[in-house]
Amino acid sequence: MPCLLTRRLPWSSTPSLLQPMRFRPQWNFRKSYSTSNKLSDPLRILFCGSDDFSCASLHALYREYRRNSALIRSIDVVVRPAKPTGRGYKELREVPVQKLANELGLPVHVRDTFTGWNMPQPEGDPINLIIAVSFGLFVPPRLLSAAKYGGLNVHPSLLPDLRGPAPLHHALLHGDTHTGVSIQTLSPTTFDAGTILSQTPPPGIPIPRDCTLVQLHNLLAPVGAEMLVDVLRQGKHVPPHEDVVENDVKGKEGLRHAPKVEKKDGEVRLVGTPSGRTAARDAVLRERVLGAVWTHVRVPGKKVGDEGVVKRVILGELSEMDGWNAPSELTKGTVTFLQQYPPPSAGSSPEAQKQQFTPVPLTTYFFLPSDAVPKGPGAGAVAVHMPDGSWLCIGRIKVEGSTAKPAAKVMRSLLSVAQ
Repeated sequence: MPCLLTRRLPWSSTPSLLQPMRFRPQWNFRKSYSTSNKLSDPLRILFCGSDDFSCASLHALYREYRRNSALIRSIDVVVRPAKPTGRGYKELREVPVQKLANELGLPVHVRDTFTGWNMPQPEGDPINLIIAVSFGLFVPPRLLSAAKYGGLNVHPSLLPDLRGPAPLHHALLHGDTHTGVSIQTLSPTTFDAGTILSQTPPPGIPIPRDCTLVQLHNLLAPVGAEMLVDVLRQGKHVPPHEDVVENDVKGKEGLRHAPKVEKKDGEVRLVGTPSGRTAARDAVLRERVLGAVWTHVRVPGKKVGDEGVVKRVILGELSEMDGWNAPSELTKGTVTFLQQYPPPSAGSSPEAQKQQFTPVPLTTYFFLPSDAVPKGPGAGAVAVHMPDGSWLCIGRIKVEGSTAKPAAKVMRSLLSVAQ
């Protein structure tokens, strides 16, 4: 697809497809930037980014560019095309980095592939450093070798642990107490396998209790941005590169991968939760990190003996009721949940998928009235007694093919006829 160069005109709120606007600091320009032990040419950066995490790094680079033209001479920005979103996927949502780059007056190149594309030459000079942050597209060896200083990446984990596209999600899902940021070179062969030039000192940055994905993002994004600029100031991007992580650490067992989060990660683990974590606590954690969790229930038939049908349900407003004892005045019943973890193999038939369901009948208490519980849920919530003895409070439930409703109302419709 063609490359689009955009800028935002002072009198317009929309980008213009005219010549790119380049701001140049008004002080004298030196031919090189000296550090304590290395010498770097002024950097002509190709920044590849997408989300708010990469926005923090771009903004930090821009501030340094405005202050220090001896270090950063120019910044061009590469973004991927806007993706359809919303109902019916009819709305195109602008990539956050593209919006920021337009506001800063930086040239923007919209690319969904690097095949057949040559990097820009700002003011006739070649790009000499590529920086990719939360980009999601592999930068090919052809471009890395064309840039004098190769490429850098900001990765929000203590590499080599949690390599992959979703380190923030997996740090929280694993229940980690500390994390950090690593600045690495871009490998020409694989993701997250470069030389680690800088890293948060051990034990890392503490993860707050009950931390959400947004909170962890907001904690690490500015740290990574400042570390990136500091790497450039110190000339660590200039070869030969020095790895700050020992080789024996890189090769040790127990290193975890951080793959892309998928729908299956949101399934409630009725049984088989991670060691040291109750089933209720695991469900609450998954909702906090992933935004939505789900399981399956058996919707009973209208007659005794009718097995009914299996439907997917999304659970919301979850909390763990640690140490709770059910008051005798609460209504209770048994609802059959269905465990589908591990998930069915890709491409398996509907019959094979049904065979992988494990029935898990769970006692459910209905909160009517709300003062039956000293704190927490109100009328309309339910408490589910999980197989490991923990209590999960559910506020709302959305059954497949329906809208979200108070959990008590939905659960009552799921009670067996024999009840």
